[in-house]
Amino acid sequence: IGVETTPHPLRAMPPFDDESESVLARYFLANRQVCCRVNESLLDTASIILVSDGSSALELSKVYPLAIVCVITPWGMNDPRTGNDLSACAAGGWAFVNGLQRRAPLKSSGWQASYQAGTFACGVVVAALIEQLAHQSPGQVIDIAERDVLVSTASPAPLRWQYSGFVWSRREGIDMNEGPVPVADGWFALTISRPVFWRKAMHVLGLPDLAEDEELQQAGLRPKLKDRFVERVEAAMASWKRMDLFAALGAERVIAGPVLTMNELADNPQFIARHFFRTAENGVIYPGPFARFSNLSWRTPIYKSNSTTIDSNHLPCAVTVDPVRANPQADNVESAEQHGPLSGFRGLVLTQAWAGTYATQLLGLMGADVIQLETRGRLDSWRGTYQNPIPKNLHDVASAKHAWNLSPLYNSVNLNKRCITVDLSEPQGVELFRQLVEHADFVAENFSPRVMRNLGLDYDTLCSIKPDLVMASLSAYGATGPWAPVPGIGGTIEPSSGMSALLGYAGEHPMNSGQMYPDPVAGLCGFAAITLALLHRDRTGEGQYIDLSMQEANFTFIGDVWMEYSQTGAVRGPLGNTHPLYAPHGIFPCQGDDQWIAIAVENEDAWRTCASKLDLAPLASYNQQQRKAHENTVNDAIAAATAHWDKTSLAEVLSAAGVIASPVYGPDEIATDEALRTRGVMVRVEHAEAGSHWQAALPAILSRTPGGVRHAAPLQGEHSFEVFQEFLNMDAATYDQLCQAGISGMGPSEKTSIKSQA
Repeated sequence: IGVETTPHPLRAMPPFDDESESVLARYFLANRQVCCRVNESLLDTASIILVSDGSSALELSKVYPLAIVCVITPWGMNDPRTGNDLSACAAGGWAFVNGLQRRAPLKSSGWQASYQAGTFACGVVVAALIEQLAHQSPGQVIDIAERDVLVSTASPAPLRWQYSGFVWSRREGIDMNEGPVPVADGWFALTISRPVFWRKAMHVLGLPDLAEDEELQQAGLRPKLKDRFVERVEAAMASWKRMDLFAALGAERVIAGPVLTMNELADNPQFIARHFFRTAENGVIYPGPFARFSNLSWRTPIYKSNSTTIDSNHLPCAVTVDPVRANPQADNVESAEQHGPLSGFRGLVLTQAWAGTYATQLLGLMGADVIQLETRGRLDSWRGTYQNPIPKNLHDVASAKHAWNLSPLYNSVNLNKRCITVDLSEPQGVELFRQLVEHADFVAENFSPRVMRNLGLDYDTLCSIKPDLVMASLSAYGATGPWAPVPGIGGTIEPSSGMSALLGYAGEHPMNSGQMYPDPVAGLCGFAAITLALLHRDRTGEGQYIDLSMQEANFTFIGDVWMEYSQTGAVRGPLGNTHPLYAPHGIFPCQGDDQWIAIAVENEDAWRTCASKLDLAPLASYNQQQRKAHENTVNDAIAAATAHWDKTSLAEVLSAAGVIASPVYGPDEIATDEALRTRGVMVRVEHAEAGSHWQAALPAILSRTPGGVRHAAPLQGEHSFEVFQEFLNMDAATYDQLCQAGISGMGPSEKTSIKSQA
C-alpha cells in the first residue's frame, strides 16, 4: 500500500505514454494500492513499513514495535546528505570503472542504484520476517544506504587493489578483447575465458592459426598480445550478422552475446518461449519477474493513477499466518540475534565465479550456514588456476602459500562460507552429496541446466531425498527455451539482456560495464528469490524450485526502458550521465589525474547554491527548463569551475549546502574510506593465508538481528572433514581414503592435470 499525501514524484517524471501517465510510475508503482492519508488503523496492521526518511524510522519502530521498519536512504538513516543514482554510482565504485580513460566516468544506466538497493532490501526484509514469524519476535529497524549496497556489489575491486595494487579502472578503448565491437548488423561481445572457448571461437571465425596459439589461449596473456590478434578477429567478426554468429558460437558452447535493443527484445525467441512478458488487464505489457518459482506465482501487474485513491479506514486487516516451523534448527532466537535472521538455516551450494557465490554470500552474511562444494579437479574460475602466481602484495606474507586460496575475486564473494571438496564425476562423490542434502534447507547452483540433470542431482531427485528442499538454479538464460543450453557470463548477458545498449556516452555506441555488472544483479535477485522461497516453506512446509535466468533478471533492472518502448515506441540508446528531467546531472573533472566529482541539481534552490559556490553568476538565473535546454553549455561551465577544486573538498561544500554531490571513488579509496568503516560496511577480515584486509560486509544495519562477517572466505577444502564428520559421522580413516582417491582433500590431486587448469 503506497501512501501518497501528495502525488508520488515518479508520477511527474518523463517519459509519458498516450494516457499522460509516467512510464516510470507505471513500472515502479504497479501492484500497489494508493492511500491518500495515513492513520493508525493502517499502520497497526502493517508487518513491514518502508520509508525513505531516516528521521522517522526510530519513532515508527517505537510506536509500532511489531513492525519491521526498513529505511532506504542515499547515505544511511543518520546522514542528512541528499543523493540519487548518480551520487550512489560515484560513491559506490561503479562509475569509476565504467566508460573510457581520459573521458568522464559513467554512472550505470538509468536507475541501477535504486534497483540494487530495492532488490537487496527485499531479501533482507523477507529474511527478517522469516525470523520474526519463527520466533514470534518483535520487529526491528533496518537501515540500508544505496551507497553501501553498491560498495557490496563492486566488492572484488577494492580487495584486488589490496592484494595486488591493481586499480580496476576504465578501459583504454573498445576492442574484441573487452567488447562489444561492430559486426555486420550491430554490436557483439565475444568474452572468452577458458582455452577451449578460444580454440572453438577462432575456428568458427576461420582463424585456425590463432586457435592453436598457446599463448593466446591464456586469457591473462591476451591483453599484452593484442597486436597479434585484435585486428584479425575484429575483421572476421565484422562479416557476420549478430544472431548468425551467436548461433554458430552457441552450437560450440562458446560464451558470446549480441547487443540487443528494446525493439529486438520484444520478439526475442528465448523470452517468447519462456512466456516472459506479462500483460495487464488494460493491455499494457510488462517485463516478467526476475525469477520463477515452481510453487509460487507472481501477481498480474495492475497500475492505479494517483487519482484512484482509497481511504485507509476501509482497508482489510492484515492476515496473520503461523509458521509451520519446518526448520526446528532456526528456533534459537539467541542465535538469530547474534548471527543474523537466517541463523539455523543451512545451504549446500555449488555456485562458482560471481553471481551465485554473491547470492549465497549474502545469505551467509544474514546468518545462514553456507557450505560451498568445490572440486579439486576443476577449480572455481574465480580461484584461478593451480599455476597462478601469488599476488604481488602478498609475497612477503608468510602464510600466503597457495595462489588458489589467494584470489581477491574468490575471497571477496565467499565470506562466511565453509568449503568442502567433492568430486561429483565419481559415484562416491555423488552419494556424499545426496547424503548431505538431507541436512540442507536450500541448494543453489549456477551451472548450465544440463549439468545437474546429467549428474542425477536435478530437483526432482533431490526432492525425493528432502521433500521440502528449496533449490535455486541460476543460469545464463534459464532452464527452458531454445537458449537454455547456451552458456553465458556477465560480459555476454549484459549485451543480450539489453543493458549494453543503454550504457555509453550520450548518442554514441553501446558499451559493457567495467566489472561485469550483470553478475551482482543476478546475485541480488538470487538472494531475494531464495529468501522468498524459504519464507514460503516456513509458512507452508512446501519446498520450491527457483529458475533464475540472468538475462531475465537483468532485463527487470531496465524494465522501465522496456515500458518506454512498449508504451511509446521509443528505442532508447546510451544517455551518458544525463537525467530525463534535471540538469546539471553529470560527472565533472577535478584537480589531479583522473579525479572527478558527480553533481546533480534537482530544484531551483540547489541550483542557486551550486552556481554561487562555483562562481557561475551568468547562469545562476537559469531555471530547470533553461538548464535542460542548454545542458551542454551549463556542463561546460561547471567543468571549467570544478577543474580548480579538490574533489573531496568540493563535495563537502556542495553537500553541506544541500546539493547532491559526491567524489567519484576508485577501489583504493573505497578500501580506505573511514565513513564506510564507521558504518561497518568495510570491515577488517583475517584470512588464513592472505592475512588481514578490509572487505565489503553486509550492506545493511539490522537493529535486533544484525548479521555480518563471522569469518573470511574459506581455503579450498578447508572444512571437508569437519562437515563430513558433523553430518555423516565420518571417521578420519574414511576421509583419508577420499583424499587419496581425489574425491576430497585440498590442492591438486594425482588425477588433476595441472595443464588443464590453465
